[in-house]
Amino acid sequence: MEQEFLLRFLEIGVIDLKGDDTKLDKLRSTAKGLSATLRKVPSKTASFTMVAADPNIPATDQTVEEAMTCLRMQWETVANAFAGRPVGILRAILLDAIVQAARSDDAIAVAFVNTARNALVHAETSDETEIWREAVSEIETKVDARAEEEWATPEMITVEPLQYKPPAPVATDYKAPTVDLSELRAKVNSATGPWGTNEPKNAHYPHNNPEVWGKEFASKMSAVIAETLDEMAEELAPAPVDLSGPLSNLSKAITVHVDKALSSFSGATAGLQRRTNLLWWKEALYSPSAHASYLDLPPFEASALMALDLHEQVPTYSPASVSAFLREAIRCLPTYKDDLGGCECKFSSLLRDARTTVFMQPFRTLAARYVTAPVGRGPLLSLIGYPGDSSEIDATTLRVLVGVDASTNMTPSEWGTYLFRELQSARAVNENSTKRVKKN
Repeated sequence: MEQEFLLRFLEIGVIDLKGDDTKLDKLRSTAKGLSATLRKVPSKTASFTMVAADPNIPATDQTVEEAMTCLRMQWETVANAFAGRPVGILRAILLDAIVQAARSDDAIAVAFVNTARNALVHAETSDETEIWREAVSEIETKVDARAEEEWATPEMITVEPLQYKPPAPVATDYKAPTVDLSELRAKVNSATGPWGTNEPKNAHYPHNNPEVWGKEFASKMSAVIAETLDEMAEELAPAPVDLSGPLSNLSKAITVHVDKALSSFSGATAGLQRRTNLLWWKEALYSPSAHASYLDLPPFEASALMALDLHEQVPTYSPASVSAFLREAIRCLPTYKDDLGGCECKFSSLLRDARTTVFMQPFRTLAARYVTAPVGRGPLLSLIGYPGDSSEIDATTLRVLVGVDASTNMTPSEWGTYLFRELQSARAVNENSTKRVKKN
């Protein structure tokens, strides 16, 4: 049976309903409604997750307000039940709603896992750690199972038999040719002497001039036999058969069969090829987009570019180990080889560079394509993709919009991994939203 995370929050005391099951039913209905909203608008996954993960989220946040509005629809007197806005209960409802949606929508699952991995590092959820661990573990397992379809390399490749139906045999009326014996007898008779009514006649008698008669007989008989055989051969000649149609169909069937075989082979080896390419990329430490070595770039610039390049190389549905792979790839940079701890930089400085420097322009372009401008708690990509006047964001605003303290120090591997997860999350719900629009 699938776990209900509302009850998990009830167990640890975040939700206190005084044993009133009627109120619990109202919370459940609210979670179900928010889950339906999320499935309709998957792009809200990041903000829902970030709000649910932060015990210090402002009560005025737009996602909190949306959840409160939904709760009021189920519980009209909710305002009288609590001294202030029940942010803790709303966060529990949001997490339950997200998990419900993620169980049925793989794109939401990808966005939830990547966003939660980033948000939980900077959230004070010690009392809720086990609940979040269970939620992320469940959905991450689901994502990994989906990713296995695109990354797996089967031991054997099965190709279906050639699908071709030969044309039905053409029925023909056939009548074996026969020789007209009476006509042949008459011609042979004429060839023996000057009698008979048919041509050819032999004017010589065999007893008067046997040699001349014999030659004339042979000549006449040869003509008779040849004529008879020619007539039979003409009747035996086969009717012309047009094979262009059957051969064309056979050619098409073979082409389709070969295409399917190649497609099966390509699909079966895609995971292996992807892993091989990633290992080559990690060892070469060369950026295919910038056409430059990461080793020649500043560490944080290199880590951001590595996040972007890896995002372009892997599909949306990728196992959780890909983030760990990126972290280890970034640790191959000189800053980690020369210093066991690696260098660190404040989050606010990293964001400023991401919004202003030339090398991050491709990143800003992609971010603007994936997300909308920042309104309330949401992904960091919103701040990067919409830099505005590029002025530095104050610490209070940054905490409200992203949930990370401006003074938080990050290593290149932490920065690159954070950006990569945001890109994967944004692409997942962006692709899903695009498909929904096309269907409608």
